Amino acid sequence: MSDNAYMRYPFRYAHYFIPEFITRMRVSRDCEMKPSPRQGINMGRLMLPPYLRQGYLSFNDLLNAAVVTSHVECQRVAEKIAAEILVNLEHEEQEPEYDFTGEDFLSLLAKNVQAEVYVTPHGIGQENDFAADPNSAVDQFESFQNKPDIGVGPGEDEIVKTVIKAMKNSKSEETRKILADLLKERLLKLGREFERKEDWAKQRSLTPFQQGEDPDLIDEERSLDNILDLGRRIGEIRYDDFMMRQRDRQKRTIIYILDISNTMFYDLEGINSICYSVLSMVPLMWGLRREKYGLCLYESNSHIVKDLYEEINIMPALEDLISMVTMTTTEMEKRFSGGLSKMTWGGTVPGKSLQWAYEQITDISDRSDRLVFIFSDFVLTQPGELTEENEQNYHIIERMVDLGVRVCACVSPLAHKSIFRPYTHESLNKMKKLGIRQVDTYKPSSFLEEAQSFIEER
Repeated sequence: MSDNAYMRYPFRYAHYFIPEFITRMRVSRDCEMKPSPRQGINMGRLMLPPYLRQGYLSFNDLLNAAVVTSHVECQRVAEKIAAEILVNLEHEEQEPEYDFTGEDFLSLLAKNVQAEVYVTPHGIGQENDFAADPNSAVDQFESFQNKPDIGVGPGEDEIVKTVIKAMKNSKSEETRKILADLLKERLLKLGREFERKEDWAKQRSLTPFQQGEDPDLIDEERSLDNILDLGRRIGEIRYDDFMMRQRDRQKRTIIYILDISNTMFYDLEGINSICYSVLSMVPLMWGLRREKYGLCLYESNSHIVKDLYEEINIMPALEDLISMVTMTTTEMEKRFSGGLSKMTWGGTVPGKSLQWAYEQITDISDRSDRLVFIFSDFVLTQPGELTEENEQNYHIIERMVDLGVRVCACVSPLAHKSIFRPYTHESLNKMKKLGIRQVDTYKPSSFLEEAQSFIEER
């Protein structure tokens, strides 16, 4: 569906998403469905005024219809659900184009199967178990549809993981470059979806005006529509008939810290912790690219990629991160140390990076929302080892939290495995005691959902 389809067929899509929205609201865990003061209002009557003014219904018109017909306490959830329904009707992304055939492309992701596969109406020797009754009714094929059935397909998480495994197993530089481009496209697609949800969250949902609130925030046009739809006479108008906009959200200042130490190169399901971090970090950075940000990598040494005050193109930085998914710790060392053997490489010493992040983000003079995302397996200390250097890491984080900086620990799934649990258990517990939000990076899509929840907490 093109982005303007709901404008060309406004009432068709209005009737499509409103019933589904109501059904999903009733089963939502976030909000108990309550009677709305406008429950039962005719949707055509609600949408007619903006349609007559504009000649079409915009995305916001349909979105606000779901919001204003919901109970005040449910409006935030209503906005989110309605936006998801509208955008996911039949939206299509532009996929990258390559000049090779489909068979050549599939051969990059999987080995050719040598054995021939025969398809028969019934399993040989098992006709009695699986044979269909010739007189029974069966589903007849009618036509192809340009979208999968519910539950069909591996999903974006499995696709990007499959691409990474293929990149690691391929010895052809050309093939790896093609797969790297494909991986970048898929991750940027996840980032664009995250960005859309961020934009939806920034939309000003309407709430009834209450005495004592700023009257300058009253949306006059929506308030008039509301009063007319309710059929109020002048003497019957109440305070809560006026609709008030929410205030604009704060700007954000973000620091990203990525662990590239030796322990980040251990594998789980053929993918190491660096890969899990990159798969979640790249779409997050792309979705938040309009915000002021800094980027730092660490092992025994700190490697500042970008500070908060630099103006650089984000794409080369993202491509460098993607290139790390096929690198070994030796290759990583050559990239950052230039082949010098005097550097101590590979240890997990985040103190300098955390101190850099602290200085950068506390030096901001504006009142932006300050966020720090740490991508690591959180093997920060030896079991039972309480050195001053190790404790300093937590003191720096604690000082940031005390100053209002919000920190998110983006945890590799290997941190929960038996080989690392003795080293990570204490670290993660201390982070939890400091009030640090912990989000796993096993599935990029799930990570992005939790990251958005973390961002919207304020």
